[in-house]
Amino acid sequence: MTVDQIRQKYYEQKGEEKGIQKGKIEIAKNLLDVLDDETISLKTGLSIDEIKKLRLN
Repeated sequence: MTVDQIRQKYYEQKGEEKGIQKGKIEIAKNLLDVLDDETISLKTGLSIDEIKKLRLN
């Protein structure tokens, strides 16, 4: 595997991770009005601090 191929694979993986994180945040935003912070954290994998920040926005 060349350096360019390794670099390409790395950036693809980082992009996927970023997309997954954005998806979790969108799900959490949709749950803010119906669930408590702990439950949202448990179901999305986001930290309670991240959930609290979403509530402030």
